[in-house]
Amino acid sequence: MLKHIYRIIILIAIFAVALYYFSRDIKEVVFDLDNTTVMGTATFPLITIKTGDCTVNMLHGYNTNMDANKLWEAVTMLGTDQTFTIQFGKDGPEIKKLNYEVREFVGNGLIESDSISVFEEDGDNETAKITLNSELVSEKEYAVKITLITSKSEKIYYYQRIKIYQEAHLKDKLDFVMSFHNTIMNKDESQDIIKYLEPNSSADNTTLAYVNIHSSYDMVCWGDLTPKVLTDIVPTVKEIYEDTASIELDYFIKAEVAGATEQYRVTEVYRVRYSPDRMYLLNYERHMESVFDINLASIDKSELKLGITTDDTVSYRVGSDNTKLAFVRDKELYFYDLSENEITKVFTFRQNTPDYLRDYYDQHDIRILNMDAEGNVNFLVYGYMNRGQYEGRMAVILYRYIRAEERIEELVYIPVEEPYQNLKENLGELSYLNSSDIFYIQMYDTIYAYDLITKKITVVATGINRDQILVMSDTNYVVWQETSDLNNSKNLRIMNLETGATDTISADNGYNIRLLGKIDNNIIYGFVNNKNITSLQDGSVLAPLSSVKIASVDKKILKSKSYAKEGYYITGITVKDNVIELRRAQKITQDGKTEFISAPKDNIMNQEKSEEALIKISPVNSEQVLTEYYMTLPKGFVMKKMPKILTTVNTVISKDPTVRLPETEQKQLYYYPYIAGGIAGAYENAAEAIQIAREDIGVVLNSNRQLVWERGITATSYTISRFENMTWTPSTANTIESCLKLVLDYQGAAVPESKLDTSASSAYEVLKNYSKYTPVRLTGITLNDALYYIAKGRPVIALTDSDNAVIIYGYDTFNIMLLDPANSNVKKMGIQDSTELFESAGNVFLSYLE
Repeated sequence: MLKHIYRIIILIAIFAVALYYFSRDIKEVVFDLDNTTVMGTATFPLITIKTGDCTVNMLHGYNTNMDANKLWEAVTMLGTDQTFTIQFGKDGPEIKKLNYEVREFVGNGLIESDSISVFEEDGDNETAKITLNSELVSEKEYAVKITLITSKSEKIYYYQRIKIYQEAHLKDKLDFVMSFHNTIMNKDESQDIIKYLEPNSSADNTTLAYVNIHSSYDMVCWGDLTPKVLTDIVPTVKEIYEDTASIELDYFIKAEVAGATEQYRVTEVYRVRYSPDRMYLLNYERHMESVFDINLASIDKSELKLGITTDDTVSYRVGSDNTKLAFVRDKELYFYDLSENEITKVFTFRQNTPDYLRDYYDQHDIRILNMDAEGNVNFLVYGYMNRGQYEGRMAVILYRYIRAEERIEELVYIPVEEPYQNLKENLGELSYLNSSDIFYIQMYDTIYAYDLITKKITVVATGINRDQILVMSDTNYVVWQETSDLNNSKNLRIMNLETGATDTISADNGYNIRLLGKIDNNIIYGFVNNKNITSLQDGSVLAPLSSVKIASVDKKILKSKSYAKEGYYITGITVKDNVIELRRAQKITQDGKTEFISAPKDNIMNQEKSEEALIKISPVNSEQVLTEYYMTLPKGFVMKKMPKILTTVNTVISKDPTVRLPETEQKQLYYYPYIAGGIAGAYENAAEAIQIAREDIGVVLNSNRQLVWERGITATSYTISRFENMTWTPSTANTIESCLKLVLDYQGAAVPESKLDTSASSAYEVLKNYSKYTPVRLTGITLNDALYYIAKGRPVIALTDSDNAVIIYGYDTFNIMLLDPANSNVKKMGIQDSTELFESAGNVFLSYLE
């Protein structure tokens, strides 16, 4: 027994000596505040463009060298002398040289480039006059890249579009816009604008956050608010045509509200038309957003003031004990320690004495990933970097906020070569950093996993578009459909983002599977019988579902919520609150042909109650500023005094955090509606984008930078005369194939009739394979929208039923001109009759982009 005791004593002694010896070489890791820095101020000069007597288009500098045709922010109208002047301040970095390039907007082909090394002085500005030597086509848009080179050889890039017009009356249009703006700022002189307004009951006259041409005269003139403009106003020309233009004014104001000075960002968008007799205001919109200010908090109600806004949502994370809150507002990240009543500005480009024009440039955003029990927060900043070491760069940056040390640390830096407006659409919903420091992110329809420790990047899945993936944020799972091809979709993948483990939901033999959506962190999916999958003439695929299932992430099917009814098929769903709305169809057979016709909708009710939100946004009305919003804090918190405001420092890192993605371009073809220069979503179907552009007065581009559609420039009449002189052999056998043959002949594409077989493929596929140009599926747009293509000299194939088609080649005020292959002549049809004809066939239109 004593031997064992002695052995234990000896072992303990040896362990103690060894611990003392080796501990001398174990260095305690202590964070040194000397290894931190604060974000530097913005240094890149802003440039403006002078064309004729007009100064327009304040452009921000980029440190990312992008293709010139990737930005759609501003357009400069040039006269036939093709001359414009670049203006930039002398108070920035010393500029030694200016380079410029003019490129084709579609294809990005170089047209002209040159350099300027000698600048003129104009007050506080330096200027460079540019006269283009290449003869540009009138009314055609070109992409321009301007590069300033500093005395330190740093390159700063600026991007814009140009269009040549002999006369587009730009000065008249700008004078009208500025006169209107100045008039509404002065109520004593604002009566003159009444004749331009179109007030009606559709306008919401209870908020100053959004005012338009239909608002009341009092609302357009700021109600009881007395604003004072804080910044210079340089008009931005978003679109310009011979008679019309869209012009934006972006500026900051301040106003006295209940004894306190508040600041607001204001954007006015004008659409005007010139005529020799008078100017017409076609549309007017004003957006007003409060600048978030912690010092405006309501102590009595324990609330943070959001103020005047159209955005009544706040992205946030709450700690498990409800005493820690991270939230994003006004493109800034805050951390609120409720137990200490301290708010930390975790990340912001805004300085205490702000440079409004550069600090507040809003081409970026912030996304909170997660927060741990100590209040450490992982978050993304993506888009344009306004200032600091990455000033002017386009990037996605992963940061960690270390609460105990009030510092942020950069973990991953992903450079990108596209503007924020595109990036925000190409950055998927999935972004997650797990406890093992594996960073998951979806970009460009690819899911990546990056190990922060080993520095290795792995492709988890590719070809995953925005409609094929669900992020179950509350359960740390992600679900995706393996392929968008409904003819080959056999599996759904379910991944646990913490462990990396994956599971599969598979379709039975003879069936395919579709991912539909989610409700309460449960997956909604359905099965389609392969025999019911149909390819339509416009190239789309109809895949009506026999049944819909709802399952948890561990694949347990919630039978009470699943759906299947004999004789009915589900073509799509919409999830709203606790209800799943099912769009249904029935299968019928007529003349030996099977079709699916629309049937009444049905619903699946979700009985589970959603948890009550810890943070609520509530409206408060006042006589002076009408509707404002406040953010309530977790229940039980009492704000006894104004919160203490803290700031963070940036960690100086020694290792390069750069991660370069294998895929940096969007391969899936998307359609983007541009509204006042910004992208209002990405759509797989052109018709959806065109609808947005029609309603909000914009244009549509695709991801290949091709102009798809513009509102409001269709001529009152147009005829593609060549079709009136065409000869063809009348045939009722297959009018769709005959239309394809005539359109391809018009393009100058010699295609044998044997290649036009639409029984083996769709009409869209035939155009895709043999057209000289890019085909576009326009199913769902109106006839009036389709006439845009005629005005551009492009015929439109229009289905009159599922088996027949005609060619639209012209129109006037009352009629459209049709070529019907079943007859031997062309004919006119009234607008109303033709509209009803095409609507009865589903408004199926095909054309092409040049």
